Amino acid sequence: MNPHFIFNALSSIQGLINKNNIIEANAYLSDFSTLLRSALKNTDKELIPLSVEIQIIETYIKLEQLRFPFQYQLTLANDINADTIEIPPLLMQPIIENAIKHGVSSMNEKGNVQIGFSSKDSDLIIRICDNGNGFNNAIQQDGVGLKLTKERIHLWNQNFREQPILLTIDSAVNTGTIIILILKNWL
Repeated sequence: MNPHFIFNALSSIQGLINKNNIIEANAYLSDFSTLLRSALKNTDKELIPLSVEIQIIETYIKLEQLRFPFQYQLTLANDINADTIEIPPLLMQPIIENAIKHGVSSMNEKGNVQIGFSSKDSDLIIRICDNGNGFNNAIQQDGVGLKLTKERIHLWNQNFREQPILLTIDSAVNTGTIIILILKNWL
């Protein structure tokens, strides 16, 4: 989890307290502590149920929506059992954080992040899209979160060759960004 997010979350809580929005500040603080507890609890695990990962992601998005009023949709195909499928913890969080921070944060209600889980043959496919500004895909855009995610995938692929994770990024200026994670032989 990006340290900037933690700083911004605490600043948002402070802002709510300074505006005397105690009920909102307490709700935000409760969600924030739930997110931190989940991250700490799962950070040393190799795999967690997809359902737990989805809960973490939805809590994270809820917190970000207090700062940036964007829209989001999360879809899970009917053939995906989120309780029995396990994935590496917080694999999607830096990607979703980038979609929010660099994609839709300045768009307000027009911003939209879509997260979808589907299957193809024995592969789990995770698709994360935003309708933000996008970027020139020809120029390397590796921020810290994406760089660490790529390194993590590389290490995973070295250790678990029978279940590699593939990452593709499709973006262009003013068209948004689509990131696809394919977890091969996962189902």
